[in-house]
Amino acid sequence: MIEFVIALLLLPLFPLSLLINAILQALPVWVRLPLLLALPLAGSFALGMTPPPAGPLTLGLDILAAFTSLLYAWRLLVVREVFIWARLQATSAWPLVWMAWLHGMSPDKLMAVALALTVPAAALMLIACGLRRRMGAAYLGLLGRIGPAYPRLTGAWVVALLAALAAPPFPGFFALLAVLHQISAALVAVVLVVWLLWSWAAAVLWQHGLFGPEHPRAAGTADLSTGVAATWFMLAVAAMVLGLIGGWGWWIH
Repeated sequence: MIEFVIALLLLPLFPLSLLINAILQALPVWVRLPLLLALPLAGSFALGMTPPPAGPLTLGLDILAAFTSLLYAWRLLVVREVFIWARLQATSAWPLVWMAWLHGMSPDKLMAVALALTVPAAALMLIACGLRRRMGAAYLGLLGRIGPAYPRLTGAWVVALLAALAAPPFPGFFALLAVLHQISAALVAVVLVVWLLWSWAAAVLWQHGLFGPEHPRAAGTADLSTGVAATWFMLAVAAMVLGLIGGWGWWIH
């Protein structure tokens, strides 16, 4: 029972998700980033230590998890600030771990799903730091497209956004497939709608960041250095390779 309460606090469903989001928003980025990764990992570990309930409680938690995921996916559609977008997308993804747990996913896979669905949000927050440092805020669409002014930073942002959408071959894609394979048919429909809303919200964000008049480069600012851009590229390739290897191993078992 204690583990269940800990999981509710660390891997929050609505309305506790409101409190966690308020706390994350109030914290400085250097605290927010590790906390964003630690919360789902610790929460999924606590869930794995607890046997899933039976009867009406399972149905109630399924409904609450589905509602939480849909609510935050829907809220993404009106968000242009990258820090907030990443936080809300992670909050929308965490209920999928609850769904998988309620339908019998093993503890180690629960942690893998939580990590695969949260790391891209943390990467987006890191990139948002670069946007804020160069533009004054990580808010897209006010002054036009950012690609001509900061092409390397824009490329890293686009790739991180693809990873957050659980696009193949990133690990989130295979984690999402594992969740879909585990849950009931009704929840499969919910998760597919959530996935669609993520994609729609990302398309809106891309529209604000990649189209329109050219964004003027602020005086005294520069794009990502070649070394930093190469590091982001290698991390993206490593994530895709890990996704392919992990996905293959997942389905073999």
